[in-house]
Amino acid sequence: MTTTIRKLANTNARFAAIFAALLLATIPSIANAEAWELRTTPNTVPGTLEIESGKIDKAIRISNVWLPHVVQQKKVAVLNNLCIGYILNKEFEQAEEYCDRAVDRRNYKTVSFNNRGVLRALQGDYEGAVQDFASASNAGCANGCSKVIPKDLQRPRAVAMRNFDRAEYHPKAARTVNDDQIAARTD
Repeated sequence: MTTTIRKLANTNARFAAIFAALLLATIPSIANAEAWELRTTPNTVPGTLEIESGKIDKAIRISNVWLPHVVQQKKVAVLNNLCIGYILNKEFEQAEEYCDRAVDRRNYKTVSFNNRGVLRALQGDYEGAVQDFASASNAGCANGCSKVIPKDLQRPRAVAMRNFDRAEYHPKAARTVNDDQIAARTD
């Protein structure tokens, strides 16, 4: 009888350990799914590392200094850094200027539309946010894009698709955003 109880206790302990491991592994993805996600471009320009490390005011200062001097191919990266910086500082009018300018550029449309979509969602314009996230999800797709989220969940298109789903299907959850629910990422 004692042997049976020990075996049962060991089995229960194993199941509890497996369940705990699975729960801990899914918490970041659950938290991530409930947050608006901002993206920097793959081009690291002055200000990008500061955005990614949370030094927002410093990133804005650096990006404003470099914006007139950066080469045209990398200007969209600086504009996105300013867009993100002002969003994170909740200076939405200023963010709008840089987000719009980034969207008007030829390159990195997925990143630019995604970031402007986050701005619009935070401003309460969910229709505009859905349009921007849809544009971000379809940017660069000549014959249409798959609706399946890419395997690499950190790619800009996957981020835009998650933001799209959140804006379109969970508007009540989207309206209750707090400071901990905005994330900035890079490739």
